Amino acid sequence: MKQQISIFSRLVIYLLPISLLLSSCDDFQFLTSKRPSTGHVGGGGEGGGGGTPPHPPVVKPSSMVYLSSSKLRVGFNMLYGGTITHLSGDGPNLINNYDLGRQLQYAYYAFPVEGYLPNGKVPHPAWTTIGWDPIQSGDVYGNGSEVVEQRQNGNELYFKTIPKQWGYDNVPCECYVETYAKLTENVLELRHVLQNNRTDSFTPLGRGQELEVGYFTPKFNRFQSYWGDQPFSSAGLTDFDLINPPVGTPDGYGSKVLETYTPESWVFLHEANGQGIGLFVPGSHLFASRFAGRTTIGGEFDYNSAITGGNTTEVLDRKIRYESKAVLILGNVNEVRKYAYDHKNELIQPDFDFSTDRQHWTFYEPVDDGGVPFKGEWSINLDKHITNLWGPLVSWKAAEVPKLYLRIAYKGSGTKMNIFWEVARSNGLEQDSFFQNVNLINDGQYHTYEVDLSSNPGWRGLIRRISLTPTVEYKTEAGQFMKIKYISKTRKE
Repeated sequence: MKQQISIFSRLVIYLLPISLLLSSCDDFQFLTSKRPSTGHVGGGGEGGGGGTPPHPPVVKPSSMVYLSSSKLRVGFNMLYGGTITHLSGDGPNLINNYDLGRQLQYAYYAFPVEGYLPNGKVPHPAWTTIGWDPIQSGDVYGNGSEVVEQRQNGNELYFKTIPKQWGYDNVPCECYVETYAKLTENVLELRHVLQNNRTDSFTPLGRGQELEVGYFTPKFNRFQSYWGDQPFSSAGLTDFDLINPPVGTPDGYGSKVLETYTPESWVFLHEANGQGIGLFVPGSHLFASRFAGRTTIGGEFDYNSAITGGNTTEVLDRKIRYESKAVLILGNVNEVRKYAYDHKNELIQPDFDFSTDRQHWTFYEPVDDGGVPFKGEWSINLDKHITNLWGPLVSWKAAEVPKLYLRIAYKGSGTKMNIFWEVARSNGLEQDSFFQNVNLINDGQYHTYEVDLSSNPGWRGLIRRISLTPTVEYKTEAGQFMKIKYISKTRKE
């Protein structure tokens, strides 16, 4: 059966009998954070919503570590987890420090959300549904995250941070994040490695992650990126005023949040003369951008701010080691795009090896897979229920991936699984959904399934996501499982 269907229709047709908890949607931005993924505006002041004054980060000479080149100077504030509070070329600071929680930094999310009481503490009244949310700089009460180790070698810097839970008063995360920074001319490369060590009881589910979010001074009020379906072809860019974007979701503070699929994994915020700041996040094809305030007047400590960040969805287990990269480029859009083109091999490729982890695949209701790290395979217990397995957002040309090979062992009541995929439309804001059935061999042994997708009329253009329904015609019974070694465009045995 090969045909075009909506995500909602496919869930109804195939999954309604097992009462999945998934919501219907046109994209996959559900069951993530309960607020737009645009960074942490603090607990007070204009836009903060907490009724308390804002907490701008304190800057002391002894707390700052700088990387400097002839084109860029970057300051890491070690009182606040090493978050970047200073960024400049040959002029003033370009980072917005109106409130703690802005700056340039990461933020992670997991469950629980409502009712999360770490160390018995209740959340700030403005953040009652934020849940587990450690961020680099600190918390809404103004407590900075602790840096427990650091070392510098020229224009390379390493430090280890114990981030604070954002919505709570001085609650350190049961985790640490190692940051590796390298400055070369006008390019700052950042690598973050989260090591989770949670001991509390929670259900691992997919939730939105902010891999890197930057709050910048308001002069960078114009937005540029590539939104089409011909990435890495030097096709035309989208350019508009970020204060009045043509699309977006109201954020409750008088602005619009622009959350879009970005196939080249970068955005550029700039001023009228074309100079600005680019952000390249190879693990993200979903960037959220907005403008806080209504005027481009202001500096480092003013409320007005231009904001952008690269996001994704991830299941963060108790013991997960999770790595991401972000790159900041100061200059013009051609320099930003060239960097992205030179590093496009760092984007997620059609080659998922599940020997140690989920390879950025997610799920939105409980899955019994033992948690990570895996022992050579993704082993999913299907005794009680099944759920869709969602791949990450990608940017694949269908013509370059004519087939997918799946190394799978299956034992269960169903006879087929379904592969779903999304095709990006040329406007960058919409997509079409398709699927293909695959017959399953029900003997519990590993087999390599060669799926010729090129024969499906829906496998065309730019593929932006794939997902799996492990089995259809499902019945609850003991002894069912699916084990996955890999999903790849290349056969591996």
